[in-house]
Amino acid sequence: MILTDGEKKMLDGAEGEAVRMAMELLVSLGNAYGADKLVQISSAHVLAVYPHVEASPEVMEKFANAGGKFRVTTTVDPGHNEKNFDKWPEFKEPEKLKHNSIRLARAVEGMGAIPTWSCTPYYQGNLPRKGEYIAWTESSAISFANSVLGARTNRTTIGVDLASAITGRTPYFGLLLDENRRGNAKVVLEKQPKNMYDYNLLGYIIGKNLSDKVPVIVGLPETTTSNQLKVLGAAAAGSGAIALYHAIGITPEAETEEKAFGGNKPEIEMKIGQKEISEAEADINTYQSGEIDAVLIGCPHPTIGELVELAQMIRGRKVIEGIKFCLFVSSDVLMLARRMGIEQILVQAGVDIFEGDCILFCPAKTWGWKNIVTNSAKYANLLPSDPTYFNVLFTDMKGCVEKGTV
Repeated sequence: MILTDGEKKMLDGAEGEAVRMAMELLVSLGNAYGADKLVQISSAHVLAVYPHVEASPEVMEKFANAGGKFRVTTTVDPGHNEKNFDKWPEFKEPEKLKHNSIRLARAVEGMGAIPTWSCTPYYQGNLPRKGEYIAWTESSAISFANSVLGARTNRTTIGVDLASAITGRTPYFGLLLDENRRGNAKVVLEKQPKNMYDYNLLGYIIGKNLSDKVPVIVGLPETTTSNQLKVLGAAAAGSGAIALYHAIGITPEAETEEKAFGGNKPEIEMKIGQKEISEAEADINTYQSGEIDAVLIGCPHPTIGELVELAQMIRGRKVIEGIKFCLFVSSDVLMLARRMGIEQILVQAGVDIFEGDCILFCPAKTWGWKNIVTNSAKYANLLPSDPTYFNVLFTDMKGCVEKGTV
């Protein structure tokens, strides 16, 4: 790998131990993937998560204690926020988990992260333009950045995210290169999606069938919103490993089918009609019978518009006794909800609001839950496995309200 004089100084330790460790990691990664250079990034999005794994706070603190400081705009994904500790008296949380969560937060904020604690950093001011190199973690955020914004990031992992944020560099390989961003799978929609449920399910089908391809979607309506693309990408990243998709006439690198494929011929072609939709609905739902333990909304974190919709549906209703109705939301959206009176409506109905959090980092495995309802296809795909092992009923927001309240 060819380094600039400035990068060589970083690697030699001239800018401190944290920068040296970070550069060493990035050079090793770049060499492993055949990158010929590092490129400057405009922003990073990092993880400060997995408090139940001791290595997670240790890695974060290693960089922080060595003097690490983020030199580009850096936001942080949801963790287990201390505002949400011991939410319910009957569900105590391990002291070690709470301690590690605080360690992670202090370390990442001490290095200069903007404390967004959200998986939708593009709604919190981390908004790169088309073509910018970035280093983002979190599968749904990566999908949105690559696909909807046209920025360029690989599926950055824990540790690499910190190294990139500290140095302002990332190895030049993978989805940063033009040739790897061209479509190689074609998806033709025989039935257009109409609502968030449909877009969730569409993403689930694409990810399940196309794994880590770069799909080119033909047939999305021109009225498709960025929020609908958000959940499509989240679901596709959850059921597969899709970090970039193109939607003809909608996403920035897909003005035409020819541009989206860039001279490639699709390796796979698939159609999605009612048959595929019905099969996906049967596949995604692992709940069969029994009492519902919880309703989970907020993966990815919702917009204020989604909370307005939820408040309209739930006004005058009450959460069913014995069910936990959980809303995971970013701080800025919660602030708006508070000012608009929406938070009061939700709380009066019995909704538990988790600010800057995600169920995956809560000790939910110890709470004895078995059956949950969600409007997130990403949750529906992830939660039946480690660490939660839930049975999941996937539905739309209205279905969540109807299942969880009276």
